[in-house]
Amino acid sequence: MLGLGLDTPGTWLLPRPFSIGWRSERGLIGILLRVFGRGTRALSALTPGETALVLGPLGTEFEAAEGRTTECVAGGVGLAPFVFLAAEEIAAGRPVRLVYGERDAEAVFDTDLLRELTDIDAEVFTEDGSRGTRGRVTAGLDPAADSVLCACGPTPMLAALARFAVEHDRDLQVSVEEHMGCGIGTCQGCVVRSSAGRWVKACVEGPVFRATDLDWGAP
Repeated sequence: MLGLGLDTPGTWLLPRPFSIGWRSERGLIGILLRVFGRGTRALSALTPGETALVLGPLGTEFEAAEGRTTECVAGGVGLAPFVFLAAEEIAAGRPVRLVYGERDAEAVFDTDLLRELTDIDAEVFTEDGSRGTRGRVTAGLDPAADSVLCACGPTPMLAALARFAVEHDRDLQVSVEEHMGCGIGTCQGCVVRSSAGRWVKACVEGPVFRATDLDWGAP
């Protein structure tokens, strides 16, 4: 994870959190960016030669299991960390599955580029059925599979996956999508409630957690 901002004074006060989505052998890194507001709009307008402020790498990471398939379950821009993770696991000779959900076809990222970066085909689900399989990502999961589930996406999706994991005794890690101000545990703007009842900072104690370590509230 990175904290990313512009070095132009007055553009905005706080950086935005992004997962590292790609890296090259030469040490270059890439992010997956979707324009939501002022900050991402300004970042998307950067041209070659311009500079940005980068803080990172930050936080915790997903843990793959030797000898077991890693199922990457992505919702929306939650796809970003799995471009990186899938590529790393494939390069290491470990099996990976990428299940990727969006609301509709228009929102789906370039699947040809995803294959180029990861060497696997993403299994696409859209809520309206306009691309790939109709339904949500949970519909693509086998309750009896002996795989490690890694998920990133909107909180309602992660909560649904957490319930799925409990019901079917599945190993699930989640990367939460909290807004992070400082990225180093000072501002406490990214806290999430743990299953033990305390508030934990996503930027330093996460953003990846065991699903059972977080409080997902009422079903």
